[in-house]
Amino acid sequence: MPSITQDYEALLVITNDSHDCAMVQLLRDYGRNTGAVVLLQPTEAVTLVLEAGSTYKYVLKTQSKLVSVSVRTWRDIQCSVSQLFSSPVSVPQHTAVSPVNGITVDRIWRDFRFNMWTET
Repeated sequence: MPSITQDYEALLVITNDSHDCAMVQLLRDYGRNTGAVVLLQPTEAVTLVLEAGSTYKYVLKTQSKLVSVSVRTWRDIQCSVSQLFSSPVSVPQHTAVSPVNGITVDRIWRDFRFNMWTET
């Protein structure tokens, strides 16, 4: 049976379903827009074009909460900010959570060094 020999793209749509702004940052240089950061207002979404099967690493931040994720997919996927920040209580914060639709939560933590938004 023949196999696919051409690279193809997959879309990752991240929607900010929280009440606060969220920031999405690319963790590595993939040859385009080094250190790219996107600020999402509540209800906004961003569509990222990925090379199917390749692994990408991102950090998402809302207020002082951060989540590090790895994305490896072969098809278009959608996720929300709240999905990424909700992890089972029984899982230690430094242990990767099982991938869902090609997204793996690597780490969740708080960073109080710099807070872009005032917490209420």
